[in-house]
Amino acid sequence: MVVDQGFTTPRDQQFSQLVPPKKDIPDEIVELSKKASTATISGMLFRRGFRFVYMAGVLPLKEGTVMAGRAYTLRYLPRREDHSQMGPDRPKYAQHIAIESIGPGEVLVVDARGNTDAGIFGDILIARMRFRGAAGLVTDGALRDTTYLKTQEFPCFISAVHGYAHSPQHWATDVQLPIACGNVTVYPGDLIVGDDDGVVMCPQSVAEEVIREAVDEEQHEVFVRELVDNGSSVNEVHPLSPEMEAQYAEWRKTHPL
Repeated sequence: MVVDQGFTTPRDQQFSQLVPPKKDIPDEIVELSKKASTATISGMLFRRGFRFVYMAGVLPLKEGTVMAGRAYTLRYLPRREDHSQMGPDRPKYAQHIAIESIGPGEVLVVDARGNTDAGIFGDILIARMRFRGAAGLVTDGALRDTTYLKTQEFPCFISAVHGYAHSPQHWATDVQLPIACGNVTVYPGDLIVGDDDGVVMCPQSVAEEVIREAVDEEQHEVFVRELVDNGSSVNEVHPLSPEMEAQYAEWRKTHPL
């Protein structure tokens, strides 16, 4: 929905704002989403007409990382020389606001415009996020101090590694507004899920039904793989015959989620 004051008001008071749909995602669904792959979740979203949900070029810093949480957003613009993050106003700098405000179970999703010519931040700010209970970090930019970060159990999904500090390239502008990350629009509160394939955004408005369906689909695929491993052809399992569906129903009784 767009909110617009229109042109009958003074120019300096006119604005247009994108207001995202808001729907709280239960903790149970966030945790359940870790049992579904990002590939399967994106497939369920595709069936519902969602096309731009998979972040381009954003991959885990450590192989085997699984992450899920609600999006907390931070946006960077290109650096401007007449702005400074130093001095008495530093606590008001958007980057510091984000780090000191992110809460348990939230994933910091950072819009770096795909610029990987500097690390957005490194070990100290990640340590603070971890202390605050954040569920992870996602950015289409770069991260630094990765030698240390690879030793930590904190999910980081990034586009590149770069040792340069962020200030020559980036200016942190705002938090908790709609952003773009990896060519995906992310609203605060959207479900963010990551694994070795990358990161998928699941809109909060459909997250619960999508995740439940995706977990069911994961179980179905395990059963189908077993059939193929035992000699069934692709033509026999896509789709399953009524007889095989009956076998699947029995199989599910001994293979709980």
